[in-house]
Amino acid sequence: MKGFTLSSGIGNILHIERFIGVERLSRNPLQMIGSNCKAVYSWGHKPYSKLSARLAGIFGHQHIRLEDGFVCSCGRGTRNTKYSIVSDSVGIYYDATAASRLENILNELDAESWQLTDAVVMSDAKRLMQRLVKENISKYNIAADTAMAANDATPYILVIDQTVGDQSVRYGGMLQADFDGMLEQALSAHAADEVLVKVHPDVLAGKKEGYLSQQAKDRGVKLISGDLSPHQLSLCKKAYVGTSLYGLELLMRGVSVMCFGQPFYSSWGVTEDVKPVSRRKQKRTLLELFIAAYLLYPRYIDPVTGRDCTLADIINHVADQRRQLDRVATDYQLVGFTPWKRRYVNRYVMADEYNHQHIAINDLEGMPATAANDAPTVLVWGRSAPESEAEQILGRHRVARMEDGFVRSVGLGSNYTAPRSLIVDDLGIYFDATRPSRVEQLLQHRDCSVDEIKRADSLIELLLKNRISKYTHSDTDEGDLSFYVDKRVLLVIGQVQGDASLRYGTEEIDSNYKLLQKVRENNPTAVVVYKPHPDVVSGNRSDGIDNYSDICELCDHVETDLAIEVTLNLCEQVHTLTSLAGLEALLCGKKVVTYGKPFYAGWGLTDDWCEFERRTRKRTLAELVYICYIDYPSYLDIESGEMTSVEKTIDALVKERELNSGSITAKGLKKYVNIVRNIRKGLTYAA
Repeated sequence: MKGFTLSSGIGNILHIERFIGVERLSRNPLQMIGSNCKAVYSWGHKPYSKLSARLAGIFGHQHIRLEDGFVCSCGRGTRNTKYSIVSDSVGIYYDATAASRLENILNELDAESWQLTDAVVMSDAKRLMQRLVKENISKYNIAADTAMAANDATPYILVIDQTVGDQSVRYGGMLQADFDGMLEQALSAHAADEVLVKVHPDVLAGKKEGYLSQQAKDRGVKLISGDLSPHQLSLCKKAYVGTSLYGLELLMRGVSVMCFGQPFYSSWGVTEDVKPVSRRKQKRTLLELFIAAYLLYPRYIDPVTGRDCTLADIINHVADQRRQLDRVATDYQLVGFTPWKRRYVNRYVMADEYNHQHIAINDLEGMPATAANDAPTVLVWGRSAPESEAEQILGRHRVARMEDGFVRSVGLGSNYTAPRSLIVDDLGIYFDATRPSRVEQLLQHRDCSVDEIKRADSLIELLLKNRISKYTHSDTDEGDLSFYVDKRVLLVIGQVQGDASLRYGTEEIDSNYKLLQKVRENNPTAVVVYKPHPDVVSGNRSDGIDNYSDICELCDHVETDLAIEVTLNLCEQVHTLTSLAGLEALLCGKKVVTYGKPFYAGWGLTDDWCEFERRTRKRTLAELVYICYIDYPSYLDIESGEMTSVEKTIDALVKERELNSGSITAKGLKKYVNIVRNIRKGLTYAA
């Protein structure tokens, strides 16, 4: 089954075919010929929708209007990534001049109406409505504008302005005079209370025109914009609205609402209505309104997996976006990022929502030290040598550092494979043991709930089942395992020479050669296997050992063929300086001995040669995993540009591994062809 639309914008929406239930949505008019066309689609009451309806009638097809659902996105509402869409063959919800499918559901004229009073549905809906309220989730979940906020202690009356050109104003019975009357009644009926007018942030910025901004200024009424906190909303005594969805969101938060227009939620008995709609015959509770508008009317698609999902899934997804917004809720000066990195770094730090600037390190030299709280934070990649000019300059500024996460990609970063996870650390960075980092602070002080521990246990199983490491290997074949038969192996993990984690995380034993010497000295009769870092095996980097024959007395075998996730299962112990493979070995239940100061050491799970003065808390493996894999990093879906979870990232890595089996470890010309492809992908990241 296929569909037709006149709109290129509809066709560009991510997963649009899934939303509307067709195999393909086309702009080719020939698509309307025959019975294989499901419907003709338009967006609400856009100007071309009349022609769309006419074409549908001529060819005997349904005309279906689409619109954003009521939990639609995080950030700009115009983005192609949407979480929910409503499909309406009757009308469209904001048009009060005619019926809509939503209105029919509430009037018991739709096949889904029975669910409004179903006990199971009502129980689930109550829980979901409470979650929306608790987490302050709205339609677009735009980053809050804090430039003008309501007083945190004074009760107030709220008047909701709207933007000129809003279709719900035109089709919802509102004129300029109605907005003027709404403000006048609020002021006259509540002379003793503070009256606030909430306007769209773009109105204050001069990008859009509102109905009440000038009138409010003339009357001395305070304007506010952006999201109000749950505490601020609790102080609202009453709200006056035209047709804004914010009225329903206020109802869910316990605020009394008076409607001067005809929004879809008015005339059902939960609002005071200046202009009742005679078609709305039933009396509905707020919960029934919620079921109709949030559960029965829209369709939800997970923007990362592209699969059908529920409102509960979308709430979890919005929470992922919110966590990242909170992490980067500042103005960054991004220093020294290459053009290849800028595209995906901008998505990680929400550049569309915040005022971030890319500058060169030399631009910082003439700037005063940023000790002031209002000064921008400098964001840099990793950490250079302490004596370097860059670190000397950065030392005068407030700095946050970015690095790859611990579930990164299929393929190596040195081959320009785009990362699916990154870390932004406002205290230090995980590999720098010379000073505190955010992950160290979390491990030292954060308590994990029972649900978080359960999630971590499930994540461990998922990582092991799918053989996921930082640079997940692309090959499914394990390779030659004959050397390991009937041997108790001590695995020594090699690292890249000059790696920052060696510079900032080691003491006396600070090289791969010294590590091998110490392991052999302490285990003279053991079977020792040395595994170089994959960047070394690929030829992209060096581990400081020019000829592996020089270490034949220190180890029994050099493992360059098997993936790390395979090798870990073949050994009994893992010995490392600071490698992340030590943490991955803990997941496999192996004994881990550290000779440096990796972030996962010092918590009672590893045998450590160094002392950790700041790390005094004992942690379980599940707590370590939750904090290091779930709480500390940020995960980004490459295709949609949405923040996501580690579990969905693993799912994406497994699919990518299946699609690219055999190509990620390519050598010679094919390797460089892949590098060119990776660079191109990075430059068009989530485009």
